[in-house]
Amino acid sequence: MDKGDERKKQLLRVALDVFIEKGYYGTSTREIARRAGVSSGLLFHYFSNKDSIYLALVKIGAEEMKIDTEKAMNAPCEYLFQTIKNTFEQLEDNPSFGKMFVFMDHVQHTAVNEKEITLLLESTDICKQWIPIILEGQRRGEFREGNPHSLCVAVFGAIQGIAQEKVRIPNTPLPKADWLMDMMK
Repeated sequence: MDKGDERKKQLLRVALDVFIEKGYYGTSTREIARRAGVSSGLLFHYFSNKDSIYLALVKIGAEEMKIDTEKAMNAPCEYLFQTIKNTFEQLEDNPSFGKMFVFMDHVQHTAVNEKEITLLLESTDICKQWIPIILEGQRRGEFREGNPHSLCVAVFGAIQGIAQEKVRIPNTPLPKADWLMDMMK
């Protein structure tokens, strides 16, 4: 990776922290540059404005939220178990991963007039992605009967809460993936 790519990633890591702490409207490019230890001019070399930084972070978060639907439909129970397990491993090993969970939750509740952000959020809506998988798992007898949307909300809400707690208190012990899967069975 070249020095420019590394600098851009560093700026995004800092921006992620500032957006989580201060929200979209409380964040300024001046604050991001100050915390990154760079001049505003250098920040603007990589990003044209605050909106472009925010959009870059949303794109990263949206990419992390995409599900391989075809693979999931072939083995719904195993796929969701592995997804939860991998998520917990990432939460344990990669603090930025948990921060992205918190950030993407904030994005859902921040009225930024950006059509591209709205489209990204719609395309990566967890319940829209998980409901067909849950329905297939129910059809196969792998998941409990019940409203698939409710099951999705229960499990993903737990994951979201766990991620938020891990960001708030980094030494928080994580539950086992099977505990969340038990909610589905």
